[in-house]
Amino acid sequence: MNVFEQALLNTLMGMGTVFAVLIFISLLISLFVYIPSIERALKNRSSKKEKKAAQEERPAPKRPILEEVVEEEELVDDGELVAVITAAIMAANGGAAVSADKLVVRSIKRVKRR
Repeated sequence: MNVFEQALLNTLMGMGTVFAVLIFISLLISLFVYIPSIERALKNRSSKKEKKAAQEERPAPKRPILEEVVEEEELVDDGELVAVITAAIMAANGGAAVSADKLVVRSIKRVKRR
């Protein structure tokens, strides 16, 4: 076997492997159409089991108890909000009255809108 035949065989083997993998990937992608229906079937099966278990465990109905609704305030570190407030204060002071390093915000009060 000469060098040309060996090179041709290597080329065909490499191209064949690439096309085989591409065909496999395209078949795999074409199967993605069926994933939502399988997902729905699994959810329905699990929800039916949960409903059945809930009905078996459910005690006699009692009088409803009114629960107090509590609003929780989100305590999040809002760096962007701090930057906007700082920029607003700097703009209100003309930008030169107080340096940003020495600026201290003591309180922020929400204004009621009409």
